[in-house]
Amino acid sequence: MNRHRCALFLLILALPALLYSCSAAKKTAKKQHSYMESAYATLKDAVNEAEVTILNDTIKVLFPEHLLFKKSSAEINEATTPLMQRFGKALNQYDKTSILVNGYTDNTGTDGINETLSKQRADSAKNMLERFDVLKSRIFTWGMGKTNPIGDNNTEEGRRRNRRVEFIILYNYEPPK
Repeated sequence: MNRHRCALFLLILALPALLYSCSAAKKTAKKQHSYMESAYATLKDAVNEAEVTILNDTIKVLFPEHLLFKKSSAEINEATTPLMQRFGKALNQYDKTSILVNGYTDNTGTDGINETLSKQRADSAKNMLERFDVLKSRIFTWGMGKTNPIGDNNTEEGRRRNRRVEFIILYNYEPPK
């Protein structure tokens, strides 16, 4: 019986700390959600040419494919510079975010070429953001090759849509070590 009383006593002592910790976590999550909602609204307004969506505090920005890259190229069209400048300025207002830049290709070419090109596209987009003072430490790049197509690779229009860079904005992302 003594053990049960001791366990009950410890539970009673620990309960307020547990409840406080849950309450603090909820407050933190609510603050983070508000922060990301504000970032979403700012980005949507700043780069209205892009498709800006939010899901579970993750913001995705997808520019129309013709604005960024030509076929088989990782060079960003200079016409995109003002748009990327507005994008960078908006990102700089939310310095508690990290930007994941995923580069993609269509299905033409070999897997090796597509993986290299998609990584080069992501790196080009990162370099452009750095030109507009987005901190290098906030930007992470990946080359995804021909994976995750958003268009039909059997048509020129679909392949054009698949040649893209997606920007994923997260609250203080820490990459796996």
